[in-house]
Order: sequence, then structure tokens, then C-alpha cells
Amino acid sequence: MSADTFGNLVSILGICLGIVMLVLLAASLVWVYLDAQKRGKTGCLWLLIAFFTWPFGVVAYALLRDKTVQL
Repeated sequence: MSADTFGNLVSILGICLGIVMLVLLAASLVWVYLDAQKRGKTGCLWLLIAFFTWPFGVVAYALLRDKTVQL
């Protein structure tokens, strides 16, 4: 395997990893927003906290959220 081929494979792997991370970021932010809204909290505030402190903000939300859902 030549150096060019190896470099191309590393580039492709990096792009794929970046796409996976963006999808994970988007999915976790949507979950935080919708779950906060269901529990009667300010979804936009939790969304901003989770975005700027990702992934720690998502974990903090999961640990600190109310256990009951408001109907």
C-alpha cells in the first residue's frame, strides 16, 4: 500500500468519523430539547447548555432532569 493510498484512507475515515459525530450531536440536542419540553422545562435553555458544553451538558441534563413527565 503506497503512502498516497494510506493518506486517502485516513482522510476518508476522518470524514466518516466527523459525519458520525455531527449526527450524534444533532440527535442528542434534539432529544434534550424535546425531553425538556415534555417535562415542562425551558427547552431552548437546555438546548443551549447542551450545545455549548457537549457532551457533558447532555450527560448533566440526563442526570438532573425531572423524573416525571407533564401531560
